[in-house]
Amino acid sequence: MLEEKFICHHCVNDNYVSKHIRSNGDVTQSCSYCHRRRKNIPLEDIFKMMNEVFNYYYDVYEDIYGTGRGESAQEVICEELGVDYEVAEDIYSGLCEEFNDYYDYHAGVYNEDFLYRSKDYSSGELDDTWGTVTKSLLKETRYFNREVKEFLDSLFYDIDQLKTRNRDSPIKILSEENYLYRARVFEDLEEVKLALAQPEKNFGPPPSLLARSGRMNAQGISVFYGATSVEVAIAEVRPPVGSIVITAPFVPLRKLKVLDISSLDSLSFGSGSKFDPLTRQTSERAVFFRTLSRKLTLPAFGKRLDSDYLITQVVADYLGDRKKFNLDGVSFKSTQVYADDEDVGTGYNVVLFNMSSGVRYSSDSSRSFNVELYEYVDDDRYAFSPDIQLIVEEPKKSRSRYMGLFSSTNDTSDTLSMKTDGMVYHKITGVKFKTDKTAINQGSNIVKSTPHEPFDDMSDF
Repeated sequence: MLEEKFICHHCVNDNYVSKHIRSNGDVTQSCSYCHRRRKNIPLEDIFKMMNEVFNYYYDVYEDIYGTGRGESAQEVICEELGVDYEVAEDIYSGLCEEFNDYYDYHAGVYNEDFLYRSKDYSSGELDDTWGTVTKSLLKETRYFNREVKEFLDSLFYDIDQLKTRNRDSPIKILSEENYLYRARVFEDLEEVKLALAQPEKNFGPPPSLLARSGRMNAQGISVFYGATSVEVAIAEVRPPVGSIVITAPFVPLRKLKVLDISSLDSLSFGSGSKFDPLTRQTSERAVFFRTLSRKLTLPAFGKRLDSDYLITQVVADYLGDRKKFNLDGVSFKSTQVYADDEDVGTGYNVVLFNMSSGVRYSSDSSRSFNVELYEYVDDDRYAFSPDIQLIVEEPKKSRSRYMGLFSSTNDTSDTLSMKTDGMVYHKITGVKFKTDKTAINQGSNIVKSTPHEPFDDMSDF
């Protein structure tokens, strides 16, 4: 039986445990290590807490081959609790006595021959629930699915209060300084000319009747898909070589609140102490948010597209509920470009929800431009020089000063204005790919045995 020892809050650097000692300890006796009469608790009270940290955060290995990959139990205790080695030795002895089953052939969980390595967190029940929710969406209506709502409530209820590891909010603000770009692919110049005649209408989000199903919207729900750089906008439409792409910039008319889905990879939960049960519980949520970030941004292919996008559409519908979150949209990194491409830069995708996707003049069928694609040089020679001019009718004289007050086509619900003087014509002359290569190995030949032929000549017998 170990000698009873006591430890004070000053001899433990972990904030959670130190606070626990201050709240639950007393000064009846002195600390066994600093010998000061500060608030302290019996050292054995920490044994269970330390054992839970080992069980949840560490894998144990018997270092048979002397690799040295990992840490001793004492080193882990020193690191996690922030205590001197003398304290760690006493805690280790207590763990051996209390939690080792000496009738076990392997001599328990704690042994001098064992090394301990941090284990990867698991998203556990959340990942299982995601699978269940996805299946239920394929069978039940998306708008009255209580199971889906409860699951999403449990994930996003405090999204506006969460912080990343850098102490940043996952919610970003886009202002008039943040241009959003859309790109359209064309096969020939005639198509280009028709589109440029009414650019707000043809480069803004499609009307509901023409809105096709996408990653963040169901069919018939119009949203704004854009990017914060021209290069990302072009990459997202995946134009073939020889095609034409027109990019158009849009400017927010008010500040827009956007949830950065990519930042879900680095959210921080709890106090950060591994001794804090809240940290332990929410670590699963942190891991699942990293998984969710990938699920919401990776492309789907072929027959799986509709079912894979179903859950991302439901998440977008849920986040787009202005009464609940007051969000205008979401942003995420592009999967069509790679981060170290100097030509692309640091742009990312932005999707504005239906209620925040209105573009000024996009519904005004009378607003049009004169389009000229070639400029006369001389001697019947023309140079390609796209040019657009807004067609403005002369204002009619009115007898009443009140006439014309309601003739404006600007909708107060519009959130974006297109910069018609910022459109750019791109001729796609090449496409760049990045691949991860794996050689296909050809092994030795497989000798196929020849079947026995039936006897057809009995003369040999």
